[in-house]
Amino acid sequence: LFWHNAEDFEFSQVNGIILQKKTCDFWNKIWNFQAKPDDLLIASYPKAGTTWTQEIVDLIQNDGDIEKSRRASIQLRHPFLEWIRMTHLSGEYKTS
Repeated sequence: LFWHNAEDFEFSQVNGIILQKKTCDFWNKIWNFQAKPDDLLIASYPKAGTTWTQEIVDLIQNDGDIEKSRRASIQLRHPFLEWIRMTHLSGEYKTS
């Protein structure tokens, strides 16, 4: 994780589960997430090789082209559903 400011250290709970406050603030959006037919969801336990799996899937999706897989960090290419990042686009903030 990349901690940027004090807000990143704020925690709250959803149904008794302690999560980052930013995640709790957007829980309804996360809970109501609807995958598209062509979405691929990777689910694993923490420290079970999730990042390796993300990299392998990205290589498969790009026919093994390593340069295409270097286009952005893994967090941008295959974001975690529960990690909330705010990006500034065209004067509006949106979650990604």
